[in-house]
Amino acid sequence: MPVIAIVGDADGGKTLLCEQVVTALTAGGQRVAYVKHAPHGFEPGRPDSDSERVLAAGADPAVVLGRDGVLQLSVGSGSSGDQLSQLLTGLRGDVVLLEGFGSSSWPKVRVTVEGSEPRQVDGPVVVDLLRPTDGRFSESAVRAVTEALAQQREAIGPDRATLCADGREVPLRGFAQTVVASTLRGLTASLRGVEDPDHLAIELARERDPAGPAGD
Repeated sequence: MPVIAIVGDADGGKTLLCEQVVTALTAGGQRVAYVKHAPHGFEPGRPDSDSERVLAAGADPAVVLGRDGVLQLSVGSGSSGDQLSQLLTGLRGDVVLLEGFGSSSWPKVRVTVEGSEPRQVDGPVVVDLLRPTDGRFSESAVRAVTEALAQQREAIGPDRATLCADGREVPLRGFAQTVVASTLRGLTASLRGVEDPDHLAIELARERDPAGPAGD
């Protein structure tokens, strides 16, 4: 799925841009997952927190990663089966917005307050935006982010998961393929050197005791 990191200096408008992009995408029927990097820690349950603001804008789920652990907030809409599916498959959405993660290899949108110098970040910067000192981002700025995400979707295409058991391919269709693909992406996305690979293979083998179960 398309992933973009919103990066920039503190108080530069990263959360504000995330709110505006989430509002625009959800209005168009897309589901947006949001992940915030909180290297200095976070306070769970604070109603005016960045994650609560973006959740209120329509993100589902909203996740915070920091030194205190991981906090995930979800709107909880849909049937219990839908919610269980999200729990099992991790970040399910049409797109993922990251806030922070300036040293990652994900494509980045860099925000800079007018009159300030752009922050130095690692990896590709696909969009540079200026935030007015006394206002919100323009519609054209929000559109630049949504178009960058759309270009990613066109470039990467959907995941195709293949499952083999003892050398025999097991057909995966519909929900089963979505579960396998999303779970593997979610479990490996945070591993260094495994950022959004085109091909990902995991082999699971069970070691059996050649002597078999012990007798009486």
